[in-house]
Amino acid sequence: MPNNKVPGLMVGDEWRMFKGWNEFCLERPSQFQINQWTKWPDAGVGVACGRGLICIDIDQEEIIAPLMAILPPSDVQKKGRKGISLFYQGNTEVIRSKNYRTPDRVGLVDLLAEGKQTVLPPSIHPDTGEPYFWWTDETLLDVGVAALSVLPDNIAEQIGEVLRAFGYDPDGDRPVVNPSVSDHHDTSSSHTSNFFRKLNEDALSRIEAWAPKLNLPKGRFLGRVYRAVAPWRPSGSGRPMSRRSPNLSISPGGIEDFGTGDRFTALNVVMKTLQIPDSELDAAVQWLGGCLGYDFSPNITLTMGPKTLAMIAERERRDQGEAPLRTAIEEALTPPPQHEWHPTPAPAVAAKPAGGDLSAYLSPQPGAPTTAAAEPAGELVDEELGESPAGGAPPSMAELEALCRGIPGLVGELVEWMAGSSSSPSRPCAIGPALTWVGTIAGRHHAGPTDLRTNLYVVALAPPGYGKDHARKALQRLAFKTGMHRLLGPENFLSDSALRKTIEQTPVMLSLIDEFGGFIGKIMDRRAGSHQSNMRHMILQLFTTSNGTYSGAAAASETAAPIHQPCFSIYGTSTAHDFWPAMSGRGVGDGFLPRWLVLPISGKPLLDQRVTQPYEPPDRIVEACRAIFRLSRRGGNLPDMASQPVLDPVIAEWGGDGLEAAKWYREHFTQCAEEASEDSKVLWTRSIEIMLRIAHIVAIGINPERPMLTDELVDWAGRLTELSTKSCISEMRDRLASTDKQAEYLFVRRLIKEAGANGITTVSLKQQINGLFDNARYEAIIKQLQDASQVYGRMGTGPRGGRPAFRYYATA
Repeated sequence: MPNNKVPGLMVGDEWRMFKGWNEFCLERPSQFQINQWTKWPDAGVGVACGRGLICIDIDQEEIIAPLMAILPPSDVQKKGRKGISLFYQGNTEVIRSKNYRTPDRVGLVDLLAEGKQTVLPPSIHPDTGEPYFWWTDETLLDVGVAALSVLPDNIAEQIGEVLRAFGYDPDGDRPVVNPSVSDHHDTSSSHTSNFFRKLNEDALSRIEAWAPKLNLPKGRFLGRVYRAVAPWRPSGSGRPMSRRSPNLSISPGGIEDFGTGDRFTALNVVMKTLQIPDSELDAAVQWLGGCLGYDFSPNITLTMGPKTLAMIAERERRDQGEAPLRTAIEEALTPPPQHEWHPTPAPAVAAKPAGGDLSAYLSPQPGAPTTAAAEPAGELVDEELGESPAGGAPPSMAELEALCRGIPGLVGELVEWMAGSSSSPSRPCAIGPALTWVGTIAGRHHAGPTDLRTNLYVVALAPPGYGKDHARKALQRLAFKTGMHRLLGPENFLSDSALRKTIEQTPVMLSLIDEFGGFIGKIMDRRAGSHQSNMRHMILQLFTTSNGTYSGAAAASETAAPIHQPCFSIYGTSTAHDFWPAMSGRGVGDGFLPRWLVLPISGKPLLDQRVTQPYEPPDRIVEACRAIFRLSRRGGNLPDMASQPVLDPVIAEWGGDGLEAAKWYREHFTQCAEEASEDSKVLWTRSIEIMLRIAHIVAIGINPERPMLTDELVDWAGRLTELSTKSCISEMRDRLASTDKQAEYLFVRRLIKEAGANGITTVSLKQQINGLFDNARYEAIIKQLQDASQVYGRMGTGPRGGRPAFRYYATA
């Protein structure tokens, strides 16, 4: 970052810490990434050590000559404020990074190998305000790693011996091996900094041995990463524990709370979770070491003070009931038997939600019927809100908002620009256009690890006046500025023939459809002609044939020309009031609705906010879009042709534990489908497919040359998809009908339910029905709702008090 030694990342128009920069110690960045970095203003330059590159950074001037006497000659050197940095090559599998300090923590020398970086000229030094400079004629721009002088494998020990004369104690920084316990972890130097470093390193390499035993809220493994809620701090948004996101990440690379940006050691996490004060550090050491199999010999005595014992005992009594004091302490300090973890949903979902779950998993509300009475044929009955992953409370707007923040790559930049350029910003209104646009400009030329393509159907459901059209118009401006406006299709189609001909001419296309509820109503209407109803079947087939050939059906007036690998995406906007009645039960049964990512946007919009992004698309976003388009087409700029298949798409890879995360979500969604009602089972059938498409699109926005579906991307996409599916299930209960009578029934029930705790009077209810059906039908519906124990009537007052009147209330 400018005027800083910390690796940074340009997000929007501000600098942020670059989390995960050290991946470049093992793998070079792509040319696409490098091209993006060169556009960041005032950025410094650094080099990631590793892959044979080593830097010896000498802090003290008086140490330079003694070290030069034992080091090979260095042809590449740089200087900053003090000392000197020497570059070498060496075996970075053996030579590890090391900081040489005096007992008073005075820095002497840094041996920088894999996992470290150093700032290069002409970056500006943060202390002097002057640039770094090369001390030698040769620089890293001229000399490759293979041409640098070679360091011996024992260079770390040689440097340590030289630094004895300057206050460094190699013996104090070296573990002492006890022959009597040579088969166990060494603990004889447990109070040295080296022991604590070793303890934390062992803990990060064996997370499964201790993290689950802390019983952290929502704790679960996702590949090698353990995710949980940090219970020692309150929610930044004021949410209760059951509705907080698992922002604490415990991985072999380190421990970080993404909610605050704080980083911890394993020992920190143990002390914070078990509420062990700093004065009782040894108690935390004993607990963590015991989990890792350390053998604490009589050479060290770890005890707990009476205050700590009382704290742990009280904690155990709160969590497990009134247990004997000694039992609670023993259970807190004695690690349970070890077992291998596996990424499957926890059985006690209510206490420990599994898999990216975003709902609170609430039990039925007081007063709700245990079992709903049977309704007359053709009417829907509410499912009981149980503790199944397929049920639970509907997702909240806060959860959707949280998922729309901090998205990496081009998709995240698009979301931030679209939201920041509006005086009524809404990231949930921007994520749909961002995903579908990146999926479109990469269309037909990218394939996921399972051969899924990047076409996507997204609908955002927001109240009137929410500014849904801003992101859509912003995307249109971007399309014109990039010269890719031909990829934007019509906003409406009058017939299946018109849709087909449009796709034949432009097999890669994104349609932005406003008032989408009206379009859905047109293609779902039982009374619609075949030219309209057939559009629904065509949209279904175009989604699933994106990695093959769409043949369609021939008509008397035209033949069916094959369309190879169609990449047709839709982003629609509507209100929930218009969309769900138009969808009807047919859209669920034939698999139409399960193919959609539904974004439920609710609450009051932000108004008259300060605009933080430019109205026109920033140049970096324009160039990134063009780069993805050109790279996807191997540098060409010709339009795609439906008659010619793409034979060599860029195939994405699994990164990190991405495959394990995908397997976990597949099992999770399968479990949700098994536990769902018959009406909603089908909604889970496409969840894994939509999740992988979303993760793939974001991965392309990060690196189009080599997209990688990491476990973090899969987890994020899985949570977003699960939120969409659960929202659909919740809306199905209240709005979706298969017959006109069922729609009337649900309409009355929804009016009563939306009245809330104050209920609704008979007069108000009939006024809102407003003659949609006659009084006999109204009386029949009210009787059915009461027989099903879904509503009840009693005398009550309104929100402002006043004279009591007869009111209807919803039971659940």
